[in-house]
Amino acid sequence: MTTDAITSLPIEPVRRTRPGDFTIELDERITDPGAFRVSFVILLDGDLVMSPEHLGVAYMAAVLRQVGFTCEIREVEHGSHREAVAEIAGFGPHLVCFTLMSLNVPSCVEFARALRHELPDVMIACGGPAGTFTGKDVLRGNPYADIVAVGEGEPLILDLVQRLVLGESVDDCPGIAYRRPDGALRQNAPRPLVHDLDVLPYPARDQLRAHGNKLEYVRVSTSRGCVARCTFCSAPNLGNRVQAGKAWRGRSAESVVDEVEHLVREHHFRTLDFVDSTFEDPDGGRVGKKRVRAIAQGILDRGLDIYYNVCMRAENWHDTPEDHDLLDLMVRSGLEKVNVGIESGVAEELLLWDKRATVEDNVTVIRMLREHGIYLAMGFIPFHPYATVETLVENAGFLRAHAGHNLRRLTERLEVYPGTSIETKMAADGLLGDDYRRTLDPYDYRFKDERVQRLAVYYASLYNNDDYHERGVITDQSAVFEFETFNVVVQTFVSRLYRRFHREAGAMAELDDFKDFLHARRQEMGAANHAFFMENLDDVLSGRLDAAKRRRQVQEIEDRFRRCIDDIRGRQLRTGMRLHRLGLDVAEISSTLPVPEPGGAPRSYNGGAPTW
Repeated sequence: MTTDAITSLPIEPVRRTRPGDFTIELDERITDPGAFRVSFVILLDGDLVMSPEHLGVAYMAAVLRQVGFTCEIREVEHGSHREAVAEIAGFGPHLVCFTLMSLNVPSCVEFARALRHELPDVMIACGGPAGTFTGKDVLRGNPYADIVAVGEGEPLILDLVQRLVLGESVDDCPGIAYRRPDGALRQNAPRPLVHDLDVLPYPARDQLRAHGNKLEYVRVSTSRGCVARCTFCSAPNLGNRVQAGKAWRGRSAESVVDEVEHLVREHHFRTLDFVDSTFEDPDGGRVGKKRVRAIAQGILDRGLDIYYNVCMRAENWHDTPEDHDLLDLMVRSGLEKVNVGIESGVAEELLLWDKRATVEDNVTVIRMLREHGIYLAMGFIPFHPYATVETLVENAGFLRAHAGHNLRRLTERLEVYPGTSIETKMAADGLLGDDYRRTLDPYDYRFKDERVQRLAVYYASLYNNDDYHERGVITDQSAVFEFETFNVVVQTFVSRLYRRFHREAGAMAELDDFKDFLHARRQEMGAANHAFFMENLDDVLSGRLDAAKRRRQVQEIEDRFRRCIDDIRGRQLRTGMRLHRLGLDVAEISSTLPVPEPGGAPRSYNGGAPTW
């Protein structure tokens, strides 16, 4: 054979796989994947959120459905386990999966017990952050669970389900802890991180559909991981990785905008929460902000009329023309709320949390966001095992100067999560409770200063009920919590109307007036919160508190926040009515888009209140 003949032969490309490659395909030996049923259960315990949607579950369900398996996603509200177990039994799953956060671990044990009684042969798996960082400890604490997933769920759930269908052993299944038939506990080596997020399908939107497309927002993930090292954070970051691979991976800007457009066109929904640990990663500088700019510009170029929230880090934003220009672009593309982990107004505490931001960085980002009309939802941790009376006073002063209208910011306690650096430090210092690794109770710790501990317990008992101040689980929502979510809604009412009607002089006058009123009321609430905090600090430290005063203060707090909500709501309604008299339709700022109907445009609500 000649050389020419050899070189002309077709050459099959060699398929090389790298750690972290993920191909979504079905084992050819499985002929009827639809016969295998998986139930994903979302236990709605935990802190205050405005949407129950769970993206981790939604991605896993989407992967399984892509190859033909049958899945359901089921929300279970606190206190409704009996009904949910009966409904799951009716679905007839072979595998039931729970996502564990620290706050829902006890709830999961209770639910799994009832489920095992009803379905003795079902396989029960747990995952999520608590599963990732505790592995076999979850199996020890939950005798009804068979498997614990460690790390990212999509490759694992696809591999695990196919093994179960084929009756294969899980002994060599990477990324799990499991209970052997003889009761012994084993933990396998973790899988590598998925390196190309663009290969994943869009997450299943079962929860959005179940709520009639009327959630407060839907979640979108544009990246995974974080390049920071915050000591209290259990999100995968440079300091707590359990899987090999890059600490941060991002989807392409085009992929992100494609998903946003899909949500707008297919679900008629336009209020989004970008759940990335830091939206401007990987570096918070030129590279990361170039990607942010491409996403924002892509939203505008496609004419997507949306609203969205992101998380940022304070040290990444500077008082420069370039950063102000980018914030302007983001606002025009729909940015209305930013969550920044401020955490403290005390320099020494920022070092404890290993924050890269300084107090001055925090002050700068607060001011910049306010200048651009962006609502700031800050993380703040005044109460923790290493806090002192002096740091509490300094933090209260910081909040009074910058954002003290939400009482919880002054009284927030550290929640200790497994796998975090602060957990390791507290264990070494003897501050963690003896049962922490079994229960993962985020408040199972003691304070170095007993006076701070008394203050923390007292403040936490002043709103909501024992479920909240003992375990962090919100059941009955007090006015303090209602004000916190209401405040966000009112701010977006203002920012959306500014964006929609900024060319209408009459509308701007009405909105400026309402904005000034809102600012004044927030200042009043901030002053009242600070005075309340300082008065009680003095009383607790001097031993002047008693049960009667606590009962009186619980009612006083409820009444004060309720009056403030009613006052703002009344003014908001009057503002909406005035805009309506100017011929403007306030319903245009709704989170959902009207679905065209035969016979003309749909009827619009125009009563003046926000409609999301």
